[in-house]
Amino acid sequence: MNLFVFSRGLTTVFGLYTWPSESELWDMWAGIRNNDGKLAIDGLLQYINQRKKFRRRWVGALASVTIPIHFIYGPLDPVNLYPEFLELYGKTLPWSTMSILDDHHISHYPQIEDAIGSLNAYMGFINSL
Repeated sequence: MNLFVFSRGLTTVFGLYTWPSESELWDMWAGIRNNDGKLAIDGLLQYINQRKKFRRRWVGALASVTIPIHFIYGPLDPVNLYPEFLELYGKTLPWSTMSILDDHHISHYPQIEDAIGSLNAYMGFINSL
């Protein structure tokens, strides 16, 4: 994998208007390359295939947690599609809370695409405890 392949794959899960800058992509790439981290990427990305295979187990683990959980969600997330994702987790995890970021340009990485909105959602959750 090189920076071009990495960037092309990563930007597909960002909102159209919230793509990381070239500098941010370089920083992410440097983080992955540090200390041979790139060697772990294939193993880490196995969760994509495992999501379907172990869905019942993973959702079951979330459903059995006894601590409060809060999801911060970007409505254009191509990995966790809207509104199916909200309906599924609203039924499965009725005790959890969720923030849907207001900007309809936010996608899979709300903490990067809307750092202030994500921080406000997180702080609202923490302050509600």
